[in-house]
Amino acid sequence: MNFSISTAKHTLSGQNISLSFNQYHVLQSIRAGKIMVSQYDTPEMELALANIYLRTKENGQISATPLMYFNGQIETCRSESGEVTWTTRTEQFCATVTVSVAIDRNTVFFTANVENLGKDSLTYDLIYGQDIALADEGAVKSNEAYCSQYIDQQVFQLEGVGYTVCCRQNLPQSSGNPWVQIGSFQPVAHFSTDGIQFFGKSYKFTNEPEALLKPALDDKRYQFEMAYIALQTQDIQLTTGEHSSHVFYLDFQDNMPSSNVSEALPVADIRQHYSSVDHSNSAAVDLSGLKENCLTQPAVIIGETLNENEITRFFGEQRRFPETEGGELLSFFRENSCYVTLKAKEQHLERATGHMIASGNNQDFANAVMSSTHGIYGVFNSHVVLGNTSFNKLLGVERSFLNLFKSSGQRIWVKQGETYHLLTMPSAYEAGANHSLWVYKFQNGFIQVRCFSAQSAPAIQMDIKAEGYDQPLELMITHQLLMANNEHESHVQVHQEGNLIHITGDNALIADTLPELSYTLRTDSCLNQVDLVQEDGNGPVRYLVLSGTVEGQASLTITGSLWDQQQSAPETLDFDRETTAFQDAQNQLINQFNIDFEHDHHNADKLNDTMQWFTHNALVHYSTPHGLEQYSGAAWGTRDVSQGPFEFFMSLQRYDRAAALLETIYSHQHLETGTWPQWFMFDQYARIQQEDAHGDVVVWPMKALADYLVATGDLAILDKQLPYTAIEEGFGFTEQTVSLFAHVERQLKHIIDSLVPGTSLSCYGDGDWDDTLQPANQALRENMVSGWTIPLTLQTLKTMSKALAGHGQYDAFINELNLLAEKMEADYHRYLIKDGVIAGFIHFANGDTSQVEYLLHPADQKTGIKYRLLPGSRSIISETFDPELAEKHMAIIHEHLLCPDGVRLMDRMAEYKAGKQSYFKRAELAANLGREVGLQYCHAHIRFIEALCKMGKAETVFENLYKIIPVGIQSAVPNAELRQSNAYFSSSDGKFNDRYEAYDNFQQLRTGDVKVKGGWRIYSSGPGIYINQLISSVLGIRYQQQSLVLDPVIARTLGKVTLNFRIFDKPCQIIIHPEQGEHTPKKVCLNDKPLTFTQLANPYRTGGVLVEKDVLESTLSATDNLLEIWL
Repeated sequence: MNFSISTAKHTLSGQNISLSFNQYHVLQSIRAGKIMVSQYDTPEMELALANIYLRTKENGQISATPLMYFNGQIETCRSESGEVTWTTRTEQFCATVTVSVAIDRNTVFFTANVENLGKDSLTYDLIYGQDIALADEGAVKSNEAYCSQYIDQQVFQLEGVGYTVCCRQNLPQSSGNPWVQIGSFQPVAHFSTDGIQFFGKSYKFTNEPEALLKPALDDKRYQFEMAYIALQTQDIQLTTGEHSSHVFYLDFQDNMPSSNVSEALPVADIRQHYSSVDHSNSAAVDLSGLKENCLTQPAVIIGETLNENEITRFFGEQRRFPETEGGELLSFFRENSCYVTLKAKEQHLERATGHMIASGNNQDFANAVMSSTHGIYGVFNSHVVLGNTSFNKLLGVERSFLNLFKSSGQRIWVKQGETYHLLTMPSAYEAGANHSLWVYKFQNGFIQVRCFSAQSAPAIQMDIKAEGYDQPLELMITHQLLMANNEHESHVQVHQEGNLIHITGDNALIADTLPELSYTLRTDSCLNQVDLVQEDGNGPVRYLVLSGTVEGQASLTITGSLWDQQQSAPETLDFDRETTAFQDAQNQLINQFNIDFEHDHHNADKLNDTMQWFTHNALVHYSTPHGLEQYSGAAWGTRDVSQGPFEFFMSLQRYDRAAALLETIYSHQHLETGTWPQWFMFDQYARIQQEDAHGDVVVWPMKALADYLVATGDLAILDKQLPYTAIEEGFGFTEQTVSLFAHVERQLKHIIDSLVPGTSLSCYGDGDWDDTLQPANQALRENMVSGWTIPLTLQTLKTMSKALAGHGQYDAFINELNLLAEKMEADYHRYLIKDGVIAGFIHFANGDTSQVEYLLHPADQKTGIKYRLLPGSRSIISETFDPELAEKHMAIIHEHLLCPDGVRLMDRMAEYKAGKQSYFKRAELAANLGREVGLQYCHAHIRFIEALCKMGKAETVFENLYKIIPVGIQSAVPNAELRQSNAYFSSSDGKFNDRYEAYDNFQQLRTGDVKVKGGWRIYSSGPGIYINQLISSVLGIRYQQQSLVLDPVIARTLGKVTLNFRIFDKPCQIIIHPEQGEHTPKKVCLNDKPLTFTQLANPYRTGGVLVEKDVLESTLSATDNLLEIWL
């Protein structure tokens, strides 16, 4: 059976603004040219987030009725002029809302008329809520949360009308900086600015906006990640038969240059464009189809609370790192590092718990990997994709973190009586390396849904299990089909063949790139009733619906092919077999890592769980690049892939993977310039990339290559023939190839060509690692120098020289490296260090090297920022500081930058002035205090740990090692808010409402007097870098010319450290005894045999030791080994 979605639209247009409605007058979007004014395109069969609510107040009770959908009494009509009206008639009142637009201005009016139909007086207020994006469609649909982070909100109180909110998109769009003013002609008493304030954390449970049951909106400007403006009127009292009129407005301008306004537009200017609404000659609309749709007011199933015995039954007795609140268990870890969350924890979380799984072939990016994203509140699979995670999507993405839309991804509906109820919040949820499990305790039985990936094939399966019910469960499983990047971008076709369902599409980009892309679903016979929801009866398929009954267990398997639409039919997978194989493969990848501390088993267990989960996260970043919040991706940042994935594989001695990365990275070097794109897609869509790049990006591939050469001695890789990427050929690979060494020569030429004239210092270009500090004008790009990029470049030049030394064919190149390093280091000390402190940046005014302006330095007179972390930490890592400077800067970091939740990028934030730019782009444009803007970016904290190891500060290393891992975080960071405990968080964000509050109260981050929240999850180079630092710097296991370097930095308070790991692919138990000191091995024994070694140099402490490979290989056993190190 097929169901139809009408594509009939009604558009209400003004000067340049337009509102689109579907056949039932559900608001689909508000646009102004290319700009999405509203944040979401309302999905088919669902309701808009924008609404006006009438709240009656009687005997202390509040009852809310939505007036623009949905309530059981609603009717709608449209006037001849196109105005849409909704009417709600109850025993108490008759309320109409009419939307109209100004003819000669980009203004939308919502006129609400209320009449008291009751016998008693009516006391009510109105709340108008509106989602806001103010960005081009491509930007919004790439990431709604990111767009919201840059919407500045200014709240004003105007005489006679109360609160008015002005919103400006600070990120430039096609029209400039779009802006809206949202207000009312009648008094507004209260306001809120973000969806989390209005809908609330409880929305995931109740499906009702939390704010509607509170006496008043928050009256706080909260700049988070879902711009949603809500305005609440004063209480209005009507006697019987009396009526009242209220007008809300949205006034749009396509460009508000410079910054947001300092005062709102006078309401009189807007009021003069308002015309009273006329309901005559209005045509009513039949709403029967809408009222029969289960998505307009979905009934939901929420799992009942599990008791102790039931928790044990499903998850076993082991409960490690339990989290509790008020004596109630919230979450814990169990066997195989599985993470279990009970529904009670979700009531505390701003970011709903989620997970990402991938097929087990994800240890090689060249494979076609299938992945899926899970959400705790019943998003069983979403963003299911084979290969490119942007363009090849089978199922749609979850675009909010509150379960606002119920049609996204794959959902399960259970029939109760005559209606289907949607499974949402479970009693408990478990995440494992390749699976998720939802447990619903419901009506004296249990429904279990398990979704997992295969180890050796691109396949994902859902198992549904019902137990404790007298009758089979009647189910409906809905699938939102895309076959493209976004909704409505492909003509999706579905063909059933027995219990197999084949899905294809005709998206233009896919047709040009992967014309044979297809997916196949295999269903058990009990679930093979197939219904399609198509546009206009026989158009593109938008939803696939599977129906049937489950008695015991039923399975649904998804697989796909990039190349062959005649792929073999998928087989039903066995969960235990696939999970065991997946976990075994992951353990093999991490060399069977397991650690214990004699006097601190608790934190050792933390590291073991972290190793498992950060490996999972690192592989996501490597082979299926996207995240829970950052669902768009599919590309490698040149800088990022040269760190996270590369360092991850190097630390695990997976040199084949590291070499493949290097070859791929160097193939994307631009022929015309010798540098790289900021990011590039690495698969069949390799032509898609960002042409320009920050000034440091050119350095990272050389650093990675130099590190590889030092560790492996594999100079043969330099003879590898690789293409360039030609900008002028549409970013295609050149047919002609040259040696990797020729690529490096071209790379060095670019570095030399990019020096600031008159110096040997690289110009800042379009930025450095800190994306928030991109220069605001051309002069800063050309005449500014990053205090971080220079020591990074020096480290790279010296490491490459070291790697090539002794090989005569490279002597001329080595001389060129050494000459540049010598001149650059001289200018580094001459210009960048003033009064014994390194500058964050220096600026040569007007290009004159005699006029040095110091920024982010005690001598800085402009930004107010005195210290920047990155130049100091990188100068220690690169050994560019002498010991005195290193100690001085480490003291500066401790005094000015180190906070209870980690080290911050600067000693204070860049001042935010409603989006006005002076020096830096995102630091001065972001209204939200997240990511790098909040200054605690975990990637930089990991590099701080690396610097601490370089200096041998063992106690401080371990004090900071646990601050950025989510497992049991409150024991390491007392002011940390609850968060998902198994996912890397890219930043630690102060719990401030906006940038102004954060700027004024920044000191509270140092004292720990303000709570801190976890930022965006999973998708980051951080997990791979963390694993590398743990293995290579903290435990000190690394390699040089294939010989073993032992350089652990271990706090004595830990006692004996026991590590199970593989050395040269041989199983080994490594025991480190911090007896005489906390670094520098004094004695090394392998299988009770003392080993000879050479001590290595370190400018800040006595260094580690090198054990020659032949010495080790003659002693290492193929089965069991004991390596003991005495410090």
